[in-house]
Amino acid sequence: MRDLLASALIMAALIGTWLVFDGYSQDELAGFSAVISAEIIPAVEEESWDEGLTLVRALDSRWHDYRRRALFFLETAEINEIDFALAKAEKYMQARDVSNSSGELNSLAEQLDYMQEKQHICTANIF
Repeated sequence: MRDLLASALIMAALIGTWLVFDGYSQDELAGFSAVISAEIIPAVEEESWDEGLTLVRALDSRWHDYRRRALFFLETAEINEIDFALAKAEKYMQARDVSNSSGELNSLAEQLDYMQEKQHICTANIF
């Protein structure tokens, strides 16, 4: 009986930790996507390069904080793809290329939205 109780407590701790991370992850990913769509893309389209680069660097900093935690729970390949897209968007912005910058940022926002849907704990993603 003691083993069963210990197993149940360990399982509850694992599930609880995962649920806490899921809530945190959903909020962070939605926030990243919203910042890209509402602030960074308009700055790029207006060719406000200094403002856009400042916003992208702030997003990159927040992303790397999130990334350290997410690597424990999520697939590394998806996280790396977002890293690459963020780096490409920043380089396009440094080159002052409106078309490629906005395209890469839109792609990045879509990747974040897809990651949010795919990683959310629900029956559709479990089965």
